[in-house]
Amino acid sequence: MPGFVGHTTANGIVLAGTTVFMWTQGWSIADIAAVDAGVIMSTLILSPDMDLFTSKPMDDWGILRYFWWPYSKIVKHRDRLHTPLLGTFVRWLYTLAILSIAIVPLAILVRRIGIQVTFQGQTDDIIWYLGYLLDAFIGANLADAMHFVLDVLTTGLKEGFGAHHHREHFPLARRRRFLPGGEDRPDQSWRDLRDTQPRPETDWSRENH
Repeated sequence: MPGFVGHTTANGIVLAGTTVFMWTQGWSIADIAAVDAGVIMSTLILSPDMDLFTSKPMDDWGILRYFWWPYSKIVKHRDRLHTPLLGTFVRWLYTLAILSIAIVPLAILVRRIGIQVTFQGQTDDIIWYLGYLLDAFIGANLADAMHFVLDVLTTGLKEGFGAHHHREHFPLARRRRFLPGGEDRPDQSWRDLRDTQPRPETDWSRENH
C-alpha cells in the first residue's frame, strides 16, 4: 500500500500539474484556487482512507474524528466508496451532515437570542458561489482518482479487483510454506514444493538380483 506519504506525493504532482494546466488554459485565479483547495482537502482531511479510523487523515481531524467513527465502521476499507465520484460525493455528503449537526443548534440559539442572519445576495450570486464549490469537487475527484489508481496498481481493491478475489478463490496461493530446514517460500506452487522434497535413493544392486 502506498501509504500517506506516497498518496500525498502523488497528489502533490496532481496539484502542480492541474494548476499549470488551468493557468495555461486561462482559468481565473479564483477557479484555480478552488480546484487546488479541493485537491488539498481530499488529500489531507477527506481522503478515501477515511474508511480507516486509524489513518493519518482521520488523525488530522483531532477530537472531531469521532464524528467519522460511524463512517469507518459502515464502510469497508477499499470497497466501492474508495473510488472517485461516488466515494467523493458520499464523503462530501457525510461532511455536510456533520456540519449540519453543528450549525443547526447554533442557528436555533442565534434566533432565540434575537439575532437575524439573512443572505442579501441574488440567485445569480448563489449560482456563482456554487460554481466555486463545483471547482473544489472537481479537484477532490482528481485527487481521489490518483489515490484510486495507486491502490489498484499496488494492492488492488477489496471488491472486484485482483488480489482480494485471488486470495478468496485460491487461498493456498498466498499461504506461507516452510520447507525443511526452516526456509520460507511464500508463493511457491505445490509442484515446486514437491520437487524440493528429498527423494529416496534406489538400491540398484538389490533390484538386479
